Amino acid sequence: MTSDLSISRLRRRLAHTWRPFFGRFGNLTEVQIRTIPAVLQGHSVVVSAPTASGKTEAVVAPVAERHTAEGWPGLAVVYVVPTRALANDLFERLEDSLGENYLSALLKHGDRPTLPDREIHWLITTPESLDSLLCRRPHLFTTLRTIIIDEIHLLDSTYRGDQLRVLVARLRQTSTAPVLNVHLLSATLPNPEQLARRYTEDFQLIQVSNPRPINAHFANTHQEVLDLALRRRWRKLLYFCNTRQSVEEVAAQVKELWKPYPVVTHHGSLDRHARAEAEEVMKQNAVAVCVSTSTLEIGIDIGDIDLVVLAEPPWSLESLQQRVGRGSRRSQTIEAVAVCRTDEEQTVLQLMFAAAASGAYHSNDYKPDRSVIVQQSLSILYQARTGIPRQTLADFMKPLGTQEEVRAIINHLGDKGYCLELGDQLYPSSDLLDLGEEGKIHSNIPDQNDYQVIDADSGKPVGRIRGSFDQTFLLAGRTWKVLMVQGNQVTVGRSPHGGASASFGMQRNVGQFYYLLPPSLRDPR
Repeated sequence: MTSDLSISRLRRRLAHTWRPFFGRFGNLTEVQIRTIPAVLQGHSVVVSAPTASGKTEAVVAPVAERHTAEGWPGLAVVYVVPTRALANDLFERLEDSLGENYLSALLKHGDRPTLPDREIHWLITTPESLDSLLCRRPHLFTTLRTIIIDEIHLLDSTYRGDQLRVLVARLRQTSTAPVLNVHLLSATLPNPEQLARRYTEDFQLIQVSNPRPINAHFANTHQEVLDLALRRRWRKLLYFCNTRQSVEEVAAQVKELWKPYPVVTHHGSLDRHARAEAEEVMKQNAVAVCVSTSTLEIGIDIGDIDLVVLAEPPWSLESLQQRVGRGSRRSQTIEAVAVCRTDEEQTVLQLMFAAAASGAYHSNDYKPDRSVIVQQSLSILYQARTGIPRQTLADFMKPLGTQEEVRAIINHLGDKGYCLELGDQLYPSSDLLDLGEEGKIHSNIPDQNDYQVIDADSGKPVGRIRGSFDQTFLLAGRTWKVLMVQGNQVTVGRSPHGGASASFGMQRNVGQFYYLLPPSLRDPR
């Protein structure tokens, strides 16, 4: 047990930042007590801990303390998050606290593309916007001292995580600082050291494994959910659906049951201001219900949620963990209820809840996505308009492919008219420069991320799924195992023993630039 004396010492060491970051709490969590000294001593850290454990402040406060005390000039900190919504929420949380130490924060993503004339000290952004800014304003990053990557478990082992690996290497080369720290924040993982070494070599691991238990309930109707909420006096509910259409359908049913209390919706098709209004309703009202897609899975502050309701079974264990983790933030136990249509659904969801209760996110064997070699080659060539040595470009790609693979990809891009080679120098073609000016080379996220699911036995469609999904998932009340993915079609087979044989592991999807790989390097999936 950490003594009050230890906390008092940390408070003195955070002379500039204690009050803005911890003043209203007056105490520190375990992860903060263990992380703050390491960051103050100049170490890179990998923080692996459950949701709602205080990871953000554990890293941000000591970085801001060093920033203030040591007088770092210019843009010194880049904070990378997976989504625009999380970037917005984080900016709202940190702007005033940083401002108390005269540190200026900037929010930069697709909805906020412009840069102000004032000096920037902290940049909060997404991988794709960071890519764009590095290409267009590389001089901004010469003073960079620290990179913080939040929710890294949602990015690693994907094309976005591999893009970040190369971006970190490019930032290391651009920065003139004697040391560039890389801090990684993650949910509980089975192998955090392996993940960390993909982004930084020298780090201290801070691991806190005390996940909150999940009290899982099951219902067949939304009326049963209401009855349960009334019995337990739960006043704020967050429903999750898999599609925008389901959100609207479920919200219509729930509104009738919860009159006169507000029921709001939240999904990507809504205007940004409409989403903000829904968030405000949840924060300001004592009794309210929100029905959402994955837009509320991470980060956004909508107040404390008494109960998370899974109106449909999530297509991945990772998604279930994110969703239920939004609930009961002030409680030692997470309360969640799943609405089940069949016995098989309930069986699989029971297995998913049991896996989620361990607190550890499933981690597939890492395999680089070669489409990132294409995307990052285009990005680097666009940035290096006056030319770059072929070997320098190839060196950035070493973590993602062999010398022969990288050489073949660069040659293929030349054959396709994206780059020119003179001697040992590579130059962007006019076609590539045009694509760069249109902002079409910085994102490797496919334009279409919804898939038609086909039953291999009958050849008939089962339905549609979106985004990430496990190798085994529920759809139309049944358990399916992925057999093959081709483009936007997923061919599946019935699980031989129904839900009882379900196992979880994320199905690996590829980035948008996969189509520009040489045919010999395209993996059969």
